[in-house]
This record gives sequence, C-alpha cells and structure tokens, in this order.
Amino acid sequence: MLQIAWSVVRLIFWMVAVPFFIGQLFNFILPNDKKRRTFGITYLLGLLIYFAVFEVISIPCMILIKYDAFKYCTWIYGVICVVLAVLGACRYFGFLFTEKEDEEARKIKTSLDYVSDLKSMKIDTKIYFGIFIALVFLQMVMSLVYAPFDGDDAYYVVQSLQAQQLDVMNTVNPYLGRSNLLSHEYRHALAVITMWIGFVAKVSGVHATIVAHSVMPLFVIPLVYFVYYQIAKVLFKDKKDGTGRKELVPVFMIFITLLMMFGNVSINTPATFLLMRTWQGKTLFCSLGLPMILWIFLLMFEDVEKVREVQGGLKETAKVAAPWWIMLTLVNMFSGMCTALGAGIGAAFAALLTLILLIVSKRKTVVLGAAVSVIPNIVYVGIYLLLQRGLLHTIFN
Repeated sequence: MLQIAWSVVRLIFWMVAVPFFIGQLFNFILPNDKKRRTFGITYLLGLLIYFAVFEVISIPCMILIKYDAFKYCTWIYGVICVVLAVLGACRYFGFLFTEKEDEEARKIKTSLDYVSDLKSMKIDTKIYFGIFIALVFLQMVMSLVYAPFDGDDAYYVVQSLQAQQLDVMNTVNPYLGRSNLLSHEYRHALAVITMWIGFVAKVSGVHATIVAHSVMPLFVIPLVYFVYYQIAKVLFKDKKDGTGRKELVPVFMIFITLLMMFGNVSINTPATFLLMRTWQGKTLFCSLGLPMILWIFLLMFEDVEKVREVQGGLKETAKVAAPWWIMLTLVNMFSGMCTALGAGIGAAFAALLTLILLIVSKRKTVVLGAAVSVIPNIVYVGIYLLLQRGLLHTIFN
C-alpha cells in the first residue's frame, strides 16, 4: 500500500508539480495581465516547455546512442527538469524576484481569476458549470473504470513498456520482438510521446500500460477541456455594450462534452480517440495540439481588436504580442512529438490562420512570426528525411 501511495506521489510530482513550476519559471513570457497569467495557463506553458525539452533530448539520444539510450535520456531529462522546477519553485515563493518586479506583478504571477469569476456568476451559470464539471468527471471515471483496449496498443504501448524495462528507444520491433535499429517506421520513432510515457512510468515505478490506460486519461481529458474553456472565454467575452455573453461559456462547454460523449459514431472520430485512445499521439495532436493552435490565434485576433479599439479605424495596423508566437512554436514542437503528421498538419493549420491574421492586422511581421514558429517543424522534417536515407547513421557512425 505504501508503495502504491509513493508511486502516486511521484506521478503527481512529474505530471503536475514539475510542469507547473517550470511554467512559473518562464511565465514572464506571458503578458503581464491577470487574465493571461493564471495558474492554468502557466501550467499549460510549463507543460509545453516540459514536452519540448523532452523532444530535444530524446531524439538525439535515440539516434546517437546505441545501447541504454533510454537510461541516458531519463537521467539527462530528469535532472534538467528538476533543476528548472526548483528554480521555478524559488521564483514562485519569492526568492528569485528582481527589483523591477513590483508587488502587483507578484500578485499576477499567482493569480487565480477563476475565484473572482465564480463569485460574480449568476446562480444558473454556476449550475451550468456544475453540470459541465460533472460530465467531465464522469468521462474520467468511465475511462478509468473501463480502460478500453485498442489494437494499436500492441505497437504504441509496447514501445513505452520496452523503454521502461529494456532501456531501448524504438530499436526493438514490438510485432517481431527482434532488434531493427531504427531501420523502419521513422515516423513512429520520431513521435516520442511513447518515450515520454515510458519516462513517466520509469520515474514513478508504475507499469507503462497502467500509465497509458489509467493515468493518461485522468491527465489528458481535463487538460483538453481546459483548452476548450480558454477558447470559449475568447469567443464569448462580454461586448462593449454590456451584453453578458460570458454566461454562454458553460453552455458551450456542456455542448462540447456531449459531442465527445456521444461522438462514437465511428472508430475514427475525434471523440472516440479522446475517450478510448487517449494515450496515443494522434489523439493528443487532434485533441490538444490543434485546439491550442486555434486558441493562440484567437488570442492574437483579440490583441488586434484591442489595438483597434484604442487607435480607432480599420486602417490602423495592429501589433500581435510576441508571447503568442513563442507559444505557437512550443505547440508546433508538441505536434511533432505526438505524430510525424502533426509537424505538417499543424504547420498547415497555422499557415491558414496566419493568412487570415495578416489580412485582419495588415502587418507583414505576422508572416515573420509564423515563419519562426515553424522552424521546429522544418528541422523535424529534415531529420526524418535524413533518417530515411540513412545519412544520419552514416555521419555519426
């Protein structure tokens, strides 16, 4: 029993505490606004950095280290993340504040605007939020209790398990049980989300299959709805004439949860993937990656609207805040980490939204921001092509 409790503590540490404190270390990236620098958004930023660091470390380890690659990856990644988390904790508790950061900025860093929002809500709005939370909780419980099996587990989950137990990184074919030394399926190998699940399993002492089937749904499902909640807050913000559109946010969220709960009309729908194949990279890309890209661009459009309200007139150009381009870069890295196709589809989706943003803002600099944000995608595709042609192994061997 004590061993189980200790494993749960380690899971919470590596999946909740470490990303949150990493976010606290880097949340100066976010605008100095209590509505943009909340606990939730700070955690999301930290999680994206957490994933990005893993991708940067794991891919070179997988390609360049022949034996015990995962052991080296685990140690390097674990030490770096713990150091970043400790620095973030020091900053959070006030030990790393500079003289330029006044008391107001300190309050913003630890802002929980949800509490004030809850107090100002009408009774019916609170009831709607209660229904939404109950539906999300139901989905989490059902995913945990039923733990649905999927045929792809024979590949994806086994890769995580092999990493945990054999310290290998995509070098043993799960179907044949023999070494292939990355000789095939590079698009699966570069989608290192399976290795991250293996890392969580390794450092927590929990079987990789349990992490995939039982832990990941409890982690991913509320995170997905948090992103949709952020989208809803932008879409249904109050109008200048005082119209209370914010009250539609919980209604929108209930609608989204019902779509997910009753979306199993095919094995290929996003709803089916979210609730029945939660741990797979393609699920994370569709359920988290694409909505995050949409959310970031909605924030950019919101910035454009605010500038125009101040400057007046449609002829004025509007500046887009740099933090959103940084966030978009991190999301692009996360997309490639989930699935190789994410590197291309995510970039294409961002390019489409950038075109719309360019027309709305009338600033050519948005093209530069978008170009910088897809650099990780270009590097990712370059590594994939080099692996396919065997050039990387030729260079380093």
